[in-house]
Amino acid sequence: MSRQTAGSRPRREVEKSINQYGIFPVTVTRVEDLGASFRRVSLSGRSLLHAAQPISDGFGPLQDAYIKLLVPPPGASEPTLIELDENWRSRWLAQPVEIRGHMRTYTVSRSRLIPASSLDETHLHGLFPATAADLTPLERPLPSWQQPEIDLDFVLHQDADGVMGPGSAWAAGVQVGERVSILAPLRGSSLWASWNPGSAERLLLLADETALPALLSILRDLPPQAEARLLVELPHAADCQAVQQQARHFLEALPAVELICLPREGQVRGQALLTELHRILDLGQHPYRYEQAGEEELVWQLASAPQDSYVFIAGESSLVKTLRRVCVNEAGIPKDNISFMGYWKQGRMES
Repeated sequence: MSRQTAGSRPRREVEKSINQYGIFPVTVTRVEDLGASFRRVSLSGRSLLHAAQPISDGFGPLQDAYIKLLVPPPGASEPTLIELDENWRSRWLAQPVEIRGHMRTYTVSRSRLIPASSLDETHLHGLFPATAADLTPLERPLPSWQQPEIDLDFVLHQDADGVMGPGSAWAAGVQVGERVSILAPLRGSSLWASWNPGSAERLLLLADETALPALLSILRDLPPQAEARLLVELPHAADCQAVQQQARHFLEALPAVELICLPREGQVRGQALLTELHRILDLGQHPYRYEQAGEEELVWQLASAPQDSYVFIAGESSLVKTLRRVCVNEAGIPKDNISFMGYWKQGRMES
């Protein structure tokens, strides 16, 4: 569920948005295991009252909204704080990783308002751009009795050598009460997201487990008349059962929406997803030729105003390239109707 190596990603622009962001110190308020492979970590803090809506309001459509988690280095007792200016990213990356930690991108699964905690007086730490900033959206009176809480969902998975990535390792060991920081857009700015179906009425969403939170956040906000198929490949059958249970309430209100969960159970990543994609597109049996993503290749492109159909593909970069090739070359879906996002690359660790 982690967008583990997304790095600096394109973001959806909203007209008249001021597009500012800041560092938000927050506190871990809950930790919950979801199925066999996933863990939900809830974060809250007064600082989030200055985050983009609907995070700051605690309600409203999220639809693939994401933030960047500043994963602290092992042993750190305080959240990572960055002085935001024109050179903040290069200055942060220049530090040894054991001092700066890592930055990882995660979908905000949910947002809500909870009673304000007397233990949490965190405030927004800087903003960017700071020069000629429009601070009007931040100057509203803040409630003293409530604050936002957000959920981030993590995949607790290991590489071939049994090593977890920084985000998974942090989530596996985090405790309620620990403090951490996130990078997120400010109130008055647009949420960062890649979901852009335009006026398309028929939707196809394809994902591995790292994009599951994005799929579920989109599912929750689909209109009742939506016609959609959501295909997601997960590590185990138990994960599929847990996801279907989570989604059951939303699917009951969406008669033309189907969620298909495919257990990997030791198969090559993407094999179950490719087989099901060929089936639903009536493509017959084809040899599975995987498109390997280059080490420096950015597997990322948003659809251009799709009107009839829209395809959303997210997950590991080589799998994303392969799924897109099937949609374009074998199914004949126009390239402009497809958004594809490679969140991470197999065997590569990035910040």
